[in-house]
Amino acid sequence: MPVTSKDDANSSSRSYRMIEFFSGIGGMRFGVENALLSDDKEHVATTQQISNHSTSPLLSCKAYEISQYANSTYAHNFKDALIASTKKNPSKKRKRLKGKESGDVQEGGSTDTDSESPILFSVATKLVEQLKPKDMDGVADIWTMSPPCQPFTRTWNAKQRDSDDERCKGFKAIISLLKAIKDKPRFIMLENVKGFLGSHMLMLWQECLTECGYSWEEFLLSPMQLGIPNHRTRYYMVCERSDRFSSQVREKEDMELSQLPTPCVNNASTNTEGETTKSEVEVSTVSSYTSDLDKQDVGKYLIPDAVLKKKWAKDLPVVSVFDKVTHCFTSGYCRQLHKSTGSLLLLETDRSKSVVEEPIDRSDMSKYKGKLRRFTPIELLKIFGFPSDDFFPADMSLTHQYKLVGNSVNVNVVTCLAKYLLKDV
Repeated sequence: MPVTSKDDANSSSRSYRMIEFFSGIGGMRFGVENALLSDDKEHVATTQQISNHSTSPLLSCKAYEISQYANSTYAHNFKDALIASTKKNPSKKRKRLKGKESGDVQEGGSTDTDSESPILFSVATKLVEQLKPKDMDGVADIWTMSPPCQPFTRTWNAKQRDSDDERCKGFKAIISLLKAIKDKPRFIMLENVKGFLGSHMLMLWQECLTECGYSWEEFLLSPMQLGIPNHRTRYYMVCERSDRFSSQVREKEDMELSQLPTPCVNNASTNTEGETTKSEVEVSTVSSYTSDLDKQDVGKYLIPDAVLKKKWAKDLPVVSVFDKVTHCFTSGYCRQLHKSTGSLLLLETDRSKSVVEEPIDRSDMSKYKGKLRRFTPIELLKIFGFPSDDFFPADMSLTHQYKLVGNSVNVNVVTCLAKYLLKDV
């Protein structure tokens, strides 16, 4: 159960303990913290500019992720997160990010003076399969996870091996852990690609949840539904160890899955069931998320002239600052130029309409030399709902920045669902 602080014994304030599996750059933690910190009446989209939380509303948070690049970024933003050792005696080798550089570390536990004090906040470069039930039992009220999506991705070259994919081992390990521990978390949040719906892996997960006493609710949500100009429909599941939710099993998409829970939107009309539809939220223009770059900075984001001369350049996914939608940005955005990896930004100072309203001339794309660029990692962070100031360690390459953001969750959507899951508890 969540812990009530002694100073707040008569209030509804709670301190939750959290475990973040497949934590990436901390999107789930940002979302849960935003939900706990934000006013109930506040529109969730405004949380995208919340800066790094100096004091966490969580009592503890342990994160597990195999990418060292992700973990250094995680610790760079969550200053309380110790970089936990994976050695057999972790109390003797614990690292903490002290400054802005990922290499600036110090020895110590959760305090600088007592190495044996309990670690409340940490991020470990560790496979989920390596975790033991004794380390998970009774240590968290909330589990969040965003398991590898490749087994369920529906792109043209995806193998879609589902539960037979080696990358499902971590998720299967979580199922085993949940079954094995006695003191289970009260809440669980899960995110994955749209193709996860109807998968055999989802069936195995639902069987585990039923066996362990959970009920759940599923969603297929996009940032567009929260007024953010980005198509990124993802599967989400919220669970509680109670009979609160319907636990309906769906093998394919239906309209109900795309309905927002009411805590997500402010000042929007609802139907008789209290449901809000995506058409009731005004979507912002791309300009709300972009910045004017000087000539020195813009060069590294411009699309090369040689690319614009290719025959396939006419199919490049182009938007302007006046558009209200962008393609889904993925981890391949820095390597591939295709609508499946994200949109490109048109730099035309004399334009006053969106590309939808006034399409570009695609007969000769070379005429857009110096006028097409990628969105910057900072701009993507804004779209994804992360704080954008000093987010990455100074030595992080552009390629890794793009990959980390593209692999992440949209914090605004997670905030929305966390508010719904944790309301009135």
